[in-house]
Amino acid sequence: MISDLGRIAPAVCLASAVFALAGCGYPGEPLPPALNRPNRVVDLSAVERGEKIVIHFTLPAKTTEGLPVKQNPGIELRLGPIAPAGFRLPDWERGSERVPDSSVHLDSLSVSAEIPASKYYGQTLAVGVRVHGPGGRDAGWSNLESLTVVPALAVPEGLSAKNAPDAVALEWHATAPEFRVFRKLAEEKDWALLGTSPKAAYSDTTIEYGKSYSYFVQAVEKAGDKYAESELSKEISFTPEDHFAPATPSGLTVVPGTRTIELVWERNTEKDLASYRIYRDGAKVSEGQAAPAFSDKDVKPGTRYRYEISAVDLAGNESARSAPVEAAIP
Repeated sequence: MISDLGRIAPAVCLASAVFALAGCGYPGEPLPPALNRPNRVVDLSAVERGEKIVIHFTLPAKTTEGLPVKQNPGIELRLGPIAPAGFRLPDWERGSERVPDSSVHLDSLSVSAEIPASKYYGQTLAVGVRVHGPGGRDAGWSNLESLTVVPALAVPEGLSAKNAPDAVALEWHATAPEFRVFRKLAEEKDWALLGTSPKAAYSDTTIEYGKSYSYFVQAVEKAGDKYAESELSKEISFTPEDHFAPATPSGLTVVPGTRTIELVWERNTEKDLASYRIYRDGAKVSEGQAAPAFSDKDVKPGTRYRYEISAVDLAGNESARSAPVEAAIP
C-alpha cells in the first residue's frame, strides 16, 4: 500500500502544476517601458493686445501612449524672430527666447502667458511650446504661430451712446485704422462682435427700443496675417428710446367716385410704423389706418375737399402731414 501511494503522489503533483500554469495563462513577451511623452499642443494662439503679447493653449491630458500625463509637466514656451530668408526650425530654436515660468499661468489644463511687447516692435515672431514629461521627453513643438508686432494701439476713450432714428449712435475718441464694436443685452452673459468701423463712430441699427444694451470698443490694426489689438474700452450701458417721427407719407393721390373719394399713397418703410392718420379740411377723420389707402364715404356731391395724411409709429410719434390734395365728387 505504501509503495502505491508513493507512485500516485508524484503524478498528482505534476497534474496540479499543469493546471496551475493553465490558470495563470502564458506570460507573453515583456512590454517596453512607457516613454510618458505628453502629446503635442495643437491649439496655441498668440495675439498682440495693448502693450503685451498674449498667448493661450491647452495642456495635453494624455501621453503619446494614451496614458494620463503626470502632474506638473515641463512647459517650454518660446518666441523668437523669423529670419528674412524664411522660417527654419533649427535657426528659430537657436534664436528664440524661453518665456520665464513666472510669466506662465496654469488653470487646470488652460495655460496663458503675457509678455511685454515693446522689445519686439517691428519684428515678425514665431511662438511655440513643447511639453516635457519625465526625463525631459517630449513629442515635439506645438503648432507655431507667427506674429508681427507693431507699436501698441491706444485704448479708445470716451465711449458714448445716444438715440438715433431706429438706431443707437456710438462715438468714442481714438486714432486707429479700424475699430471693433462689441455688444450684449443686459440679460446676456457673453459679448458678441457687432461690427467694425473705419472711424471712431458706429450706428447700431439692429436695436429694439426699450431693451438695454451694453457696448465696448477696441482698436485694431492689420499686422501680417493677424490683427494687433488695443486693450478694451470701458463698457457703457444704454436703453434706446424712440423720439423720432416716421417720414412724411408721399405720393398721395385722390380719385373721386360716384359716392366716395378714394385716397392712396406710397407705403412708409419704417420698421416701427404703426398706422396712418387721415385729415380732411384740417380735421382728423380717421386714425389707425394700417394700409396706405382710405375710402372717404362721408362726402357730398359738389363739395370740394382738401386731404392730408400723416404716419404714426409704435411710440406714438407722428410725422408731418403730406402736401394737401383736393378733390370733389360730381
